[in-house]
Amino acid sequence: MKTHFLDITSEEHFNFDVFSITCNESIYRVINSVNENLNIDLQLSELLDYTHTEGEDFYFPVYSFKLIELNIELNLLPNETSLQPNKIKPKEDTFDLFAGEVQQTTKLLPELDTTDFLLLIKGENRYLYNHTILKALEDISLFTSTKEIFMDDLKDKKSRSSLLF
Repeated sequence: MKTHFLDITSEEHFNFDVFSITCNESIYRVINSVNENLNIDLQLSELLDYTHTEGEDFYFPVYSFKLIELNIELNLLPNETSLQPNKIKPKEDTFDLFAGEVQQTTKLLPELDTTDFLLLIKGENRYLYNHTILKALEDISLFTSTKEIFMDDLKDKKSRSSLLF
């Protein structure tokens, strides 16, 4: 009997393009700069739920804008976020300098350790506007660097699938 395997790592599932943004500013300044340069209005659309291997929950905010006339959707999200605890513990009155929890963070794409933000472009016509969007991002003086990320270059298949939302 023949055995068939479902290939969910196929490149056809990645029907979007990704730009890497390196910037030491807050996400609000990045959103403002992208909105001004691309003449769009990114808004918080969802929280991407990411469960770490130890079971902790992390949420990545996704800011979206749809250009209906061009059939393009832009999504901006940070590459790093903080742990969202399940419940809040009451503070104890201690004078221990090192008491308390250490803030935990995780990266959506750990391979891209210098990337601070990711801009995903979805839609059938995205190929026509990639270069224009990249040039507009490169013109933002707030950004240290901007480059296109190709899915073939990412070796970790699990982290690649984190971008499927």
